[in-house]
Amino acid sequence: MSLDPVALAILRSTPDVLRAFFAALPEPDALHAVDDGWSARDALAHLVDTEAGVLAERVRRIVDEDRPFIRSIDAPARLIEGGYRDRSVASLLDELASLRRRHVEWLATLPDADLARAGDHDEAGEISASDVAHQWAYHDLMHLKQIASMLQGALLTHMGNTRKFYDV
Repeated sequence: MSLDPVALAILRSTPDVLRAFFAALPEPDALHAVDDGWSARDALAHLVDTEAGVLAERVRRIVDEDRPFIRSIDAPARLIEGGYRDRSVASLLDELASLRRRHVEWLATLPDADLARAGDHDEAGEISASDVAHQWAYHDLMHLKQIASMLQGALLTHMGNTRKFYDV
């Protein structure tokens, strides 16, 4: 039960992709709430929060404990409680890059036996360390898609009649 190299590649590249996205997005636009009340910065902040205290922690607990019970999180509440909404995009990007580098190095060293270990999630049921590691990459892609969609929305008003080429 080894990690798919694609998952590790996604996890490795996400901080750089986010830097590129946010370099193209003026700070006021990054703060504008558009997707279920979330801004692009909120999506980034959520990625930092889950990096800092959720996904790596879940894998670590599954590897270190005997069938740990893992609870779901309240993502919007964690953004407020953790002070993430008060932070700059630059500080969030820096923290994600630093944490992610260490986490990917650690994930890549986990033996198959550790990846096969399982815990019990309050909503999903049995989950393995491998399941969480692959979910981590999927979660990145989901939020990259969300932020890319926000960037697309910012471009629409400048497209004139070329909007007709797209289903918007």
